[in-house]
Amino acid sequence: MDFKRIEWIFFLAFLGVNLFLFSIFQSAKNEERNVATSNQKIAIEQRLKADSISYDGDFATDKPTGYYLSGIPTNMQKAISDYRKANDESDAFSLGTTTEEYQVTRRISDGTSITDATKTAATLAKFLQQDEEVLFGEEYTYLENLSFQDQEYPEIVAAQSFEKIPFNDSSSRLDIELENTDDLLKITRYTQTHISQIEKLRDQTALYSERDAIETLYVNNRIPPKSKIAWRQLAYTLSLQFRGTNVYIPVWFVAIDTGSSLQVEKVNAITNRVFTNTPVQKVEKN
Repeated sequence: MDFKRIEWIFFLAFLGVNLFLFSIFQSAKNEERNVATSNQKIAIEQRLKADSISYDGDFATDKPTGYYLSGIPTNMQKAISDYRKANDESDAFSLGTTTEEYQVTRRISDGTSITDATKTAATLAKFLQQDEEVLFGEEYTYLENLSFQDQEYPEIVAAQSFEKIPFNDSSSRLDIELENTDDLLKITRYTQTHISQIEKLRDQTALYSERDAIETLYVNNRIPPKSKIAWRQLAYTLSLQFRGTNVYIPVWFVAIDTGSSLQVEKVNAITNRVFTNTPVQKVEKN
């Protein structure tokens, strides 16, 4: 085997990632110079009030820290096979389970139900501790903002996290369907994706604050008058797929209730640029 050639392949791959990250940084610096600066001295809270835009609480001004991260999409078929071998259970995850390469869908019949909406996180955590029901369950935490228990088709969402900042995209997700029976919300089915080998690509960096993100959205006309900022959350999201490896960046997610719909805007927490309609870039294998 030509180990020298393999070393060069890995070197070029990581060089490509670093060049991509550098180009993002440079592009962000250039675009920030073009952002409108009118009324910057007027507090964002006053401008929102003038446009009848409501919100709850105060906007945090502290600067959190985060990273560029990499991760490998977990092959769920292999993960189930490995679990069966490790636990000597050839029938594990067979009944009611449909598996694709990176996704598993499973019907649940263990009777787990949510009896009190205020205890959803605790009930879910207990369910996720059952490794015979959910692979890697203890890595997932409840995402309240993405969960809906009061609708016709209730669903709760959980995701992995890195240093207490959750992931928010389809590559790391537990979408759990509930069935309303006798005033109980019973877990009936889930769809799962997972990320392995999560690593830092660059040193820790200071991020823009929640308040900065709200101001960026307002200046760029992404918050309509007479709307309500329903919630905001810092999370990692997929930015680049590079030859089988995912690259993630920290993003401020801001949900805006316009009265007729709930739109979710995104702001890159490293560059303070609107990220909502930015597509995931892909670099395929040669």
